[in-house]
Amino acid sequence: MSEAFGITYHTAKKYILMTEDIINNIDSVQPKKRIAQADDYLNIIYKMQRDGYSDNIIFHYVIQQGYEGNTDTLWKHMYHISINNFPNRKAYHSIHYMERRYPEDIIVIKRNSLLKYILTIDPKKKRDKTIECYIDKIKEKYPAVETTEKMFLEFHATIMGKNPDAIDEYIEKYEDSKLEGFCDGIKKDIVSVKNAISQDISSGFVEGNNNKFKLIKRILYGRAKLDNLAKKSMTVFAAKDPNFSLSDLL
Repeated sequence: MSEAFGITYHTAKKYILMTEDIINNIDSVQPKKRIAQADDYLNIIYKMQRDGYSDNIIFHYVIQQGYEGNTDTLWKHMYHISINNFPNRKAYHSIHYMERRYPEDIIVIKRNSLLKYILTIDPKKKRDKTIECYIDKIKEKYPAVETTEKMFLEFHATIMGKNPDAIDEYIEKYEDSKLEGFCDGIKKDIVSVKNAISQDISSGFVEGNNNKFKLIKRILYGRAKLDNLAKKSMTVFAAKDPNFSLSDLL
């Protein structure tokens, strides 16, 4: 039946299961009007635009009156009411008011950039020149920055050093500070941490191969089975082998 009328099976089933009352009231059914949160404020927006208020004032007034919907939707309502009813009125979009713009003589330093600066030790990595010019003033104004840098440098020196007992001194020094949770985590795995300090053996090679293998799985996700995954892995890991032959995998 659905094929004869060119409709889907689910649509045909819906029509078949319709009751007599529903069929009799088909012509009288009115489409449901979608109720949006901004509907309660459209009259306010219209009147304020008519009285000459700017969109910025209208926007914040509506928010103050209890509007909790999407702000972009509110700006769109304001824009369409303006162009449909007051064509000569200058309308603004939210971007004119929602973007943060600082005067040109103000230097902005974000927290993430500052943390990246004080936690960077590798000389090969470039450090922010702007922060470098003002880091002393920042530390003077915000002592927490200098404290954070000191804690990090001490921990880095401990981990990269050769004395495993130095980690005990670090824990004892900072276990009652804001690093209490961090120190507790080290205590739970103290043997592994001390081994990492005292021994030259590293799991970097294994972790690197694990990362490469996970990348291969993501590349093949949904398009390959286990045998193809094995072949792809062998291709990647055995490519540097002088006796490797791609034809052996085909």
